Amino acid sequence: MPATLARIIVAVPAIRTVTHLDPHEVYRGQVFHDGLLWEGHSAGTVDDYRIDVHDPDTLAVIASAPVPHTLEFLYPFAAGTILAVGKHFDERRGWLTYHSTVRFDAAPPLPRLRVRVRAMPRRLQVEQFGGSAGRMWFNEPGSRKVFRWNGWWARPLCPEVHLPGAMIPFGRWLFVLERNDVRPGRETIARIDTVTHAIERSFPDTRRHLTMILDLEGLPWIAAPEAWADQVLLLDKATNRLAATLPVPGKPVAVARLGECLVVFAAEARQASFFDLSSAGFPLVARWDLAGLGSDFLNARSLQIDPHSGRLFLRSPFHPRISGNTPAVRVAVDPDGATLARCTATGIRPTLPQPHGAGHAGA
Repeated sequence: MPATLARIIVAVPAIRTVTHLDPHEVYRGQVFHDGLLWEGHSAGTVDDYRIDVHDPDTLAVIASAPVPHTLEFLYPFAAGTILAVGKHFDERRGWLTYHSTVRFDAAPPLPRLRVRVRAMPRRLQVEQFGGSAGRMWFNEPGSRKVFRWNGWWARPLCPEVHLPGAMIPFGRWLFVLERNDVRPGRETIARIDTVTHAIERSFPDTRRHLTMILDLEGLPWIAAPEAWADQVLLLDKATNRLAATLPVPGKPVAVARLGECLVVFAAEARQASFFDLSSAGFPLVARWDLAGLGSDFLNARSLQIDPHSGRLFLRSPFHPRISGNTPAVRVAVDPDGATLARCTATGIRPTLPQPHGAGHAGA
């Protein structure tokens, strides 16, 4: 049955607490990768910093390792491996940025994590990462630059990007969330040609609080929730033009991918909306009532999904201006598997080929 004619699934999932965070944990460091949930812990002193790996079904911690820097952002990196970005203050060298790769080793007798730490040059005060093991990009908000990292030195792109944030490489281009101000509400997206270094903003005016950008791999679009406009933008990667807007009442702040569906978490509405990306018009196919997250879960900043079970993992760290929040990670469980079945059925849209010149990006 076409998605436009099918019944919208309305579900009330079971909510469970995966883990409580330190009352002063401020970072969003969370990722679901290779069948595992990875959680960063950066409160206390450097002796307390660690990364935990949870079994997505039992929610138990199955491996843990100390990391000598904060775990502010976590990213998929390679098979069984993630990359973490953070900082630590060195008495002799001052503030240093680190990026560490963390590999899960399931070999007997017990699973363990192998951590490889790399300090960046002192002059680089990096915030975020984008790309993969063979194509590494970092940003430096202070210098208004993004740069490619080859493991030994940084090659910056020429254009200035005002407070660069999240980055998505695609072919010869690099998409960058440009925040423009430390206060939210003046964001745009910049597309940089990594060969010619030309820059083009995706919109004629700044937007009303773009909270993140997500690459919909194999599809033509990037998704960006615009929280204060109650909508999600779909940006065409090939043309750098707005392709569609998806209405999501209730302050959409985070998006993720489940099969053929774009999943949107709306913080004020306490809902998750599932849009079918394989059907014309991107119809809403499911909506979850997430009131069960509780009245003390008020600062969700990361949404991750287990693609095999359809479980949604939300992380709510501490924020000094949000009272009554209990820092924690909670999971919403697909109650009968109907949403998972709807979103993971074989889609009709073919895989998007890489644009011409993809193999020479960053040259």
